[in-house]
Amino acid sequence: RISKKLSLETNCVAFFISKIHSSKGSTQFFLSCRISGSKLEWSCSNFFAIIHSRLICNRNNKFCFHQMNYSRVIQEIFSQFKGKKFSVKLWDGQEYFYGTGPLKTFTLVIKNEKTAQRLLAQGALGFGESYMEGRLQIEGDLEAYLRLRHQFKHVRRSLRLALATLLANWSMPRDRKDQIAYHYDLGNDFFQMILDGETMSYSAGRYEKGTEDLAQAQIKKLELVCKWLNLPKGSSVLDLGSGWGGFAKYAAKNKQWNINGYTLSKAQLEYCCRLIKANDLEEFVSFEYRDMIENLPATKFDGVVMIESIEHVGQKKLPHFFNQLHKILKPGGSLVIQLTGRYKSRSVDPWTLKYVFPGGYLPTKDEVISAAALAGFVVEEFCDDTPDYILTITEWIKNLESRRTEVEAKFGKPFYRLWELWMHGAKVAFEVNSMNLFRIRFQCKK
Repeated sequence: RISKKLSLETNCVAFFISKIHSSKGSTQFFLSCRISGSKLEWSCSNFFAIIHSRLICNRNNKFCFHQMNYSRVIQEIFSQFKGKKFSVKLWDGQEYFYGTGPLKTFTLVIKNEKTAQRLLAQGALGFGESYMEGRLQIEGDLEAYLRLRHQFKHVRRSLRLALATLLANWSMPRDRKDQIAYHYDLGNDFFQMILDGETMSYSAGRYEKGTEDLAQAQIKKLELVCKWLNLPKGSSVLDLGSGWGGFAKYAAKNKQWNINGYTLSKAQLEYCCRLIKANDLEEFVSFEYRDMIENLPATKFDGVVMIESIEHVGQKKLPHFFNQLHKILKPGGSLVIQLTGRYKSRSVDPWTLKYVFPGGYLPTKDEVISAAALAGFVVEEFCDDTPDYILTITEWIKNLESRRTEVEAKFGKPFYRLWELWMHGAKVAFEVNSMNLFRIRFQCKK
């Protein structure tokens, strides 16, 4: 009788609860239901060992959380993490310690209950936005906290899913008037503060010895790309996702190749045109504002280069894209790709998608190689150079921190915290092999 009065959402709650109750492990979940006047009242106990959470259904089947003990939720979640000592300081002034060791690595400061609610409901997105807004802080080693976050996948998925679903559907405020829009037209100013001044490469360098500075590492990367292309003077090369023109400038100057670069950034296009004119390379290099996925030319090229631009193609379009590349590359020509990828497929977290990498997808090694093979490409060279990205991002972080005052003055503190969080997070992701740097040379077969 009761179930007939429940909405579809209510049954979903019961489904998650039953899954938790029947899953492996010692966690127990107790659910009771009683009719209170005209209301159906659910009482939940021991949800992450939380006794004080309750679901209430009114006549319109609208749900809300009553007496949700967010402090207890936070404590229980972090008690499941192992490793070096850290603490969590809550809005009521209480500080809780976890992990082992004599020294505390960091303190997570959650400034109010609403931030805790947002963090639990929205996961990475809630954390990222709260960090940007200063409502949540990391005192101490930010990267230590980010490494700890990678342990979260070991917390039973059904527990996390149920909690996130309940909170997201019924707890989060719909109208956050104090939320700030962080979409900036960056132009070139910000990246000139962070990247190397010689090549303006927004991609990993190559550290053969590990002692190179950032500019040297970027030059060595370009040297490797040219070596893999192995083309004579006067050859035609298509640079897809040409960035700030670092490869085009280097290849035209040192190899006398004819470079055609494509970009979808007007700011980058203007920068590249000025760069080529200033270096008297207009005879060898041209740039176009052009979609590299849907609008490739009919011209045949001797070589094609993609330096960390294939991440913008998307999973579904990879096969079609490689078919198009095969059509424009001369038989025997080389396709050189450097990419941020993975060995196992997983989605990009929502905060990164929203603020740093909109529309991006990090393909797996097998996805790229399989799509290329079906189009008629053969792998001739493959390197996993993930350590190179760790070193590159370390240098970017140093540049960011050294220009903090300038960045905050020009773009604001939330913007600085955005890039601080992303860079440290990306560095940790490479360190734990959640992301990898792949360099691949394909040869075009007939």
